[in-house]
This record gives sequence, C-alpha cells and structure tokens, in this order.
Amino acid sequence: MAERGAPHSSSDDENDRLMNGEVAGDDSLVAKGFWRSIIVVSALVVLAIAFIFFRSGPRSTPGSTTPSATPLSSPSKTVEQPSAVAFRDVALAAGVDFVHESGARGGKLLPECLGGGVAIVDLDSDGLSDLVFTQGQPLDVQALDGQANDASVTDPAAKRGGIRVYRNRTIASGELSFEHIVALDHAIDNCNATGLAIGDINADGRTDLYVASVDRDRLLLNTTTTVGAITFTDATDSWGIPDEHEWGTSAGMFDADNDGDLDILVANYVQWTREIDCSVNYTLDGIGRAYGPPTGFEGSFVTLLQNDGATLRNVTSLSGVDVRNPVTDAPYAKALGLMFADVNRDGLVDVLVANDRTPKFLLQNLGPRADGVAQFRDVASSAGFAYDRDGNSTGAMGIDATWLRDGTELAIAVGNFANEPSSLYVRPSGATGFSDEALGQGYGAPTRSVLTFGTLFVDVDLDGDEDIVQANGHLEPDINRVAPSQHYAQRGQLFINRGGDNVPLFVEADPALIGDLATPTVGRGLASGDLDGDGDPDLVIVNLGGAARVLRNEQRSGNAWIKVSPSAADASAQPSPGAEVEVMWLIDDGAGAPTQRIVRRIMSPTRSYLSQCADEVIVGLGKNAGSSVQVVELKLGSRVWLRATDAPVNTTVKTSRP
Repeated sequence: MAERGAPHSSSDDENDRLMNGEVAGDDSLVAKGFWRSIIVVSALVVLAIAFIFFRSGPRSTPGSTTPSATPLSSPSKTVEQPSAVAFRDVALAAGVDFVHESGARGGKLLPECLGGGVAIVDLDSDGLSDLVFTQGQPLDVQALDGQANDASVTDPAAKRGGIRVYRNRTIASGELSFEHIVALDHAIDNCNATGLAIGDINADGRTDLYVASVDRDRLLLNTTTTVGAITFTDATDSWGIPDEHEWGTSAGMFDADNDGDLDILVANYVQWTREIDCSVNYTLDGIGRAYGPPTGFEGSFVTLLQNDGATLRNVTSLSGVDVRNPVTDAPYAKALGLMFADVNRDGLVDVLVANDRTPKFLLQNLGPRADGVAQFRDVASSAGFAYDRDGNSTGAMGIDATWLRDGTELAIAVGNFANEPSSLYVRPSGATGFSDEALGQGYGAPTRSVLTFGTLFVDVDLDGDEDIVQANGHLEPDINRVAPSQHYAQRGQLFINRGGDNVPLFVEADPALIGDLATPTVGRGLASGDLDGDGDPDLVIVNLGGAARVLRNEQRSGNAWIKVSPSAADASAQPSPGAEVEVMWLIDDGAGAPTQRIVRRIMSPTRSYLSQCADEVIVGLGKNAGSSVQVVELKLGSRVWLRATDAPVNTTVKTSRP
C-alpha cells in the first residue's frame, strides 16, 4: 500500500511523485549501496559477460530482475480476444448482507484504508463452504484538533469489530443460500480485525480460525458438534497468542517445522499508534490530510507461532523469519500478503511475503534444528524476487503462486499500487531464479492504471490453465479530484490464460463480458471457492466500507473438472498448505492418438490479500477428457496424502493419511 500522500511541507513535484506511487522505500540505503557495488563489479566482469553473450546469444539470467533480451518464444502472430467468463453478484439474493466497517470517521488514520478479508471454509463439516468476514471498528481516537472523540459512547459500530459468519445452506443444484449466524457476531468483541487464517490447529477434525488484528490477534477453536450449529471457543489466552500490539494483516497456517501439525505465520505491517499517525500528518494538494505511505512508520517482523500441541510458542527470533534491514538492522517487513509453496521442491514449505515499499521476502524453509525449532532464511534477492525489473521495491499487497504451462514454470503474481504494473515473477524449468515477465506476458500494462489488493490464480473456465483475477480500489475517496486517471472504486480484472507456448500468455478479458466482476468496487480481500458445488470456482470480494460481493461463476463451457479436498473426518489426513496436486489425463479429440496432459497446482488456502480460499484444488480438464483421469496425486516431498487412479471426472476426491 504505497503512496498516498506527501508531507504538507513538500513541493508540488513531490506531491505528484507520491500520488503516482513513486515513494522511496525503507530499502533506499540498501538499494543505493547495491547499485554502486554493481557499477564497480560490472567493470570487472564485462569481458566475461561479453564472451558468454557472443558465444550463446542473449538470454535471461536466472534470478535477475530484468527481462530477457529476447522472449523465450516469439509473440504469437495474432492475439485474439479469448472467450471470457461472466460472474453474477448474488450476495443479497443469497442472504449475504455483510457490510464492511472501515472505521473511518474523518481522521484519515492508516488502518482505515486497508480493509478486511474473507475466508471460504466449511465450519460444520457438511461439505458446503461457509463464509467468514473480518469486521473493523472505529479506532476510538483523539480528534486531530485535540478534541476528545469517544467513539465508544456515540458510535454504534464501536467495539463491534471481529468476525461475521454466514453458513452455507445451498441445496443440491439450487441457488446459493446463506444464513447470517448473528450469535457469532460476538465470538470476539472489540477486535479491529483484518486478516484470517484457517486450519485444524488442535487436530480434532474441525477447522479453526486465527484472526489477525490491528491490536491483539485472536484464536478461535471450532467446537461445532452438530451440522448447522457452528460454535467457537476463544483460546487466545490458553494457547498463548502474543499480547504485543503488532498490526497483523494476512495470516496463514502451515507445517513450518515438518512435524505434522499446523503452525501459524502472521504478516505484520508497521509499528502503528494513533499518535504516530497523527504526527506524520500526510497531505495531498486539493484533498488535505491523506492516508500516508508506510515510509513514515517503522517496520515489523513477521510472527511465527510454532504449535507445541496445546500452545503456540513464539519462535520469531529463533527461526530466522525476523528479517532485518542489512544497513540499519531495523525490522524490515511491512507485510500485507502471504503465500505458502515448496518453491525449491525439497519437501519443506517455503513462505512468500509481499511487503509494501520494502523488498519482498522468500523465506526458504531449512528444516527444524535439533531442538525442533523451524529454521528459515530470506533468499528473495538471490532468487530475483525481492525487487521489480528496475531494482525497486513496490507497493506490494496481494500475492499468489502457481505452476504455469502445464507445470513447467513456477509463477508468482503480485498486486501493486497505482501506476505500478502488477508483477509476474516466472522461473522456467531448469532455472534457479525468477524474472518479472508481467509486461511481456500481457499482465503488466493493463494493471498499471489500477491499485490492486486481492490477487488470485484461478481457472475460471476450467480449461486446465489458471487465469488471474484482481480486486482493485484506491485509498482516497476523492483521488479523482487530483489525479483524473484514478478512481476510488475500480472494476475488477480477469486475465485469461491462453495456455501452451502462447506469448503473451495472458490477455485481459473484455470488461463487457465478465459480468459483475467489472462493477467498480473499493476492492480489498478476494477469495475463491466452489460455493454452489457445481465444480467451477466462484469469487468473494470484500468492499472497503461497503457491501461484500458474492460472484457466482456463470461459465457454460461444458469443460470437465476434478476437485481435490482434505478429508474432514480424519485429522491425520490434513495436508500441509503448500503441498502440490498433480493430475494426469488423456485428451482424445478423435483426430488421432490420445495425448497426455499433466498439470500441477499448489494447495494453499492462504493466498491473495487478507483472505483464505477454500481448502480445495479444482483442476479444469477442458474438453475431450473422457470419463476419468489417469492419476491424481497430492504430495509434499516424500509425504503422499492422495494417489488415486481412474478417478471419475466431475467428482471430488478426498485425501487419506500419508
């Protein structure tokens, strides 16, 4: 969440620069030293580079942040507009009347503009995905002019932050139907909630909730015993959730120490207090006080809570996730997005962190040390993931990862601030590092004019290639007064994956063809899941200070699919987020011998921004897939939770214990 204003004393040029997202990050000292070193080193290695170049021709350098001198394959001669998928907003018709409370009361305090998240999760084990939204509340601040503003007395939303739960009551082949469980509005109170994590933290077969917050985070254990009667117990104190007032944003559960149970990682944003925020006093010409950039605030560490069976132990300082600025030694994270994936495919789950105006992290899992504490190290810089193609930190928010081109290229999508293209870091097969290919692959230019929060890879048309969906929206309600190209509410975007060796790989779908996804919102949290059980992924968008959108997928492709889902009845059959699904099937179009196709997906509810997607993987099989797939496998290293052969198409296969 990069720009947002300039100090009142700054010049008009500086105001313009900040408004366009061109804010120097906290890594500026590191970047300057880095580039000065590069200049010196370059003089020493130029002859070697020239030798390699003239022998081999131009090519991309693994781990570099610059594009290839020539693309991996030539651009297609013609780029046809692909068929799009329309989404229909059924929120109100389905009974989802959630309206997000930003807490904004005119003070322009930074937490007010970050928004909330949503989790798509089956809470009562009935096979239907329920919805959990995080809710904010007024910050109960002293007014900027020094006058008291006791929101707890006068504001009906005061101290009402927490969660809102909507139980899925959809019947087979029927319209979506949800019920607001009003009693759970008070499952936690006085919690300025932001993000969510889902998982069975106590291994009792029920999915629990971790709620990140501007103040203290909360842990809710799922105690549901009867379908439809969802209940929680607040285990914040008994499980040892830290009492420090870190500003938590995204959070996720995964097996950090490879011991079979779930641990929790929390992305923390900045060191924030009302007093600091008021003293920063950012303004924009023509608007006045504005939501300032994070450069005015000290950074944080991400928090790692390791599961010891009945408590969570804070191992942040012992595990290596406490990344520091190499020049100042200060905490380096200003984290907004998380994603889990086995990046180097060694059987250990790594962590991808999207930071706002500081370098992104790639926390490589090194395995536990002798005493069982998980160990990580940040390798983002050497992997080509820390910076953009120009060597700068971006205002990174949403994040997701997948395997493109039938499992041959690992890709990471990152949503960035306005006037910064979204990023698409790609590591081809055999390479050791990533390069940002957003511009060359059709994903960069169309995203430059929007401000992106939620970011997802999702196969909306079930053709076997994951597309990209973005939820967009600005910070400043009056931004159009000072930046005519910018708007507060912005339309969502869908980028269709053309598959194969096509270049560009992605083409933005015509907004006129994507239905209510194109309706402008102040988009923040974004999640996907099959809400109606018809096999295709639906979407939920959290609208800052407004009504949530439940977008039902209206695709009519006729493409086949198969779904992989954990077994709710067996806690030992729960795979660690970050595990991989591989599906192999034959395509027989009648024109010759059948051809085999293999795709790879990452199973991780934690993705996008502040949100949790359904704990499932939907693999589109396209047309001519026959009646069954050859092999479906879910594994992480040597651990295998599922290996099914001849699984029928258009069905769900469940995991078993490894």
